[in-house]
Amino acid sequence: MEKTGLVEFRNVGCSYFPQSRVDLHYTLSSQHSWASSDWIGLFKVGWPSVKDYHTFVWALVPPNCQEGTDVNCCVNFQGTHALYLVVVV
Repeated sequence: MEKTGLVEFRNVGCSYFPQSRVDLHYTLSSQHSWASSDWIGLFKVGWPSVKDYHTFVWALVPPNCQEGTDVNCCVNFQGTHALYLVVVV
């Protein structure tokens, strides 16, 4: 389990098969403030800059979100091509 700031990633694999669907489950702390620019990116291992992402998805506010509570979320990536590290920005 990896922690990055106010985000806790759950059950993140060490690697994924090329062209497989990757479902990424994570929990946002009750201290997190949503922004319309929140996104989750896939980066090649050893990435030097946040601008070097392979692909990303927007981290949308889930419909069951209540302010002041932890929120469980999931996003998915379709058909990635190599080993990647997941980072929320």
